Amino acid sequence: MEENEDNTPNEFPIAPQTAPESFSVSVWGFDTADRASRYAEIIGAYVRGLSSLFDLSSLDGITIAFDYRQALLDVDLGIPTTRQLAPSDGNVVGVAITPSVLREGKVKSHIVLNAAYVIGLEDSPSGDHFNFALHLLAHECAHVDATHHFDRAFPGMLLQSSASDVYQALRWRIIQVCWDEYAATYLSKDIGRNPVRDYEETFLLALEETRKAANNAIRLYRWHADAPRVLEEVYGAYGNLMKFACYFLGNMAGTGVGLDDLPNTRAALEDHWFAPYFARLDDICRRLGEDYGAWSDQKTFEELGDCADAIAAEGGIIVRHTAAGGVYVDVPFSQPTMPF
Repeated sequence: MEENEDNTPNEFPIAPQTAPESFSVSVWGFDTADRASRYAEIIGAYVRGLSSLFDLSSLDGITIAFDYRQALLDVDLGIPTTRQLAPSDGNVVGVAITPSVLREGKVKSHIVLNAAYVIGLEDSPSGDHFNFALHLLAHECAHVDATHHFDRAFPGMLLQSSASDVYQALRWRIIQVCWDEYAATYLSKDIGRNPVRDYEETFLLALEETRKAANNAIRLYRWHADAPRVLEEVYGAYGNLMKFACYFLGNMAGTGVGLDDLPNTRAALEDHWFAPYFARLDDICRRLGEDYGAWSDQKTFEELGDCADAIAAEGGIIVRHTAAGGVYVDVPFSQPTMPF
């Protein structure tokens, strides 16, 4: 791997770099200190190179660890919270995350990577492991860019304001993750390995399983009668499906791939209840992308929450605000959601 005089990998364009003059790179669990030091230099050089493509001015730092779970627990979010970062599990196992953190009143982003999945950056740039690792790093850098632009458009919202109720918190959790993943996959589309087949496989699996999982949560509600729990479980299930769709849609939009190029997805969506929502998400996210960083209000973002509400309502859970300002969760009886 050849580098420019400033240690920036030469496959990146010679353009103004946006990364801070100094940022921390912490590496944990390497077999020798020398290897850890060299790897930190490699990561730093690639991030500086990527900062010619992404706005990384709000980068807080980078942590790469083989004990990824512990690394997440150790991230200082900069705010009083009982929330603990943890890897996603289930059908998709999380290996990287870029949470927002608050530093001296400013929102920044801290990249955390599972070292086992980015160690390939030590390899030859022509290798598969290298290209996988480079894309993963680029994807997380794209998250830094997306968070920076959202925070600049709506200052004081991230980490510094709270939702009025649990329902609004759920809506905005879905809104933010859907937009963030669409933006990150779009922005990082042509760097390293293209993971379109991985996104397709994950989406198709969620497409098959989500309605069953949501129905099961409602069946259990018939016994436990815990409205906040069923709200969290049902919106969580449908929100994950929307998130996986947005990963996929962002990549498709960025690479110019359509459903005609993806026969498995086209066949799965044909006559499927989620098909109109897939198209609706595509339309909303494309419009958000067209105004990237120049949004004058949150109306289009709220449309993502409206989409979640429509999916949940079709699935059997309807949320209303009461005249007193509370939240009423209506779970009407239907054959697919009855216990027996």
